[in-house]
Amino acid sequence: EISSVVHNTMKNCINKIEENNLKINAEEIKVGLYVADPIKLHLHKGYSGFGGIPGYITITVYPNSYNIPRLPAVIAHEFHHNIRFSYFDWDHGNVTVGDYLVIEGLAESFAKELYGVEQLGPWVTSMDKEDLEYSIYVIGEALNTKGFAEVSSYMFGDEIAKQEGYQPVGLSFCAGYAVGYEVVQAFLENTDSNIYEASLLSTKEIIHGSGLF
Repeated sequence: EISSVVHNTMKNCINKIEENNLKINAEEIKVGLYVADPIKLHLHKGYSGFGGIPGYITITVYPNSYNIPRLPAVIAHEFHHNIRFSYFDWDHGNVTVGDYLVIEGLAESFAKELYGVEQLGPWVTSMDKEDLEYSIYVIGEALNTKGFAEVSSYMFGDEIAKQEGYQPVGLSFCAGYAVGYEVVQAFLENTDSNIYEASLLSTKEIIHGSGLF
């Protein structure tokens, strides 16, 4: 059953980008499904993914009643990373907080476009309004911060930063993902663009157009 979910989701994603003249820089896309460690991924509700290399998507999942219905959206999220990195290079050492939150905000906005807000992951839904506003402020002050470890502290929040040995910066779980999603949603609304057009725009254009900071 999971394999047919993967197959149908991939088909849907490919159809959507072909209709909108986007491409993935790969001959084929390999999707790997792996069993997750539920304790390690408890904040993620037992599922996660990686799509940073065009042609490859990995999904790690410890199946439960929360994450199984949301598999299409996480696959679409990782698929979007394949799109973004077909047009933009990922520069590990020079990535800024701004770059990273736009990458994640676009991916989650693509998932929302295809599968609706109900399927969004805990990385954007688990934060209340007050915490989100505070996170927007803190991250807004750090948009040009560079370096993968530094940037990760803002993206993943304190609990994961401590686990991974990064310096905590006073943020909740996956704050950068939640803020990135808000940035892209605000951009789409303000500029009357769609997610396919936004996928080809620079970090600077999206952050500026969002008017969030």
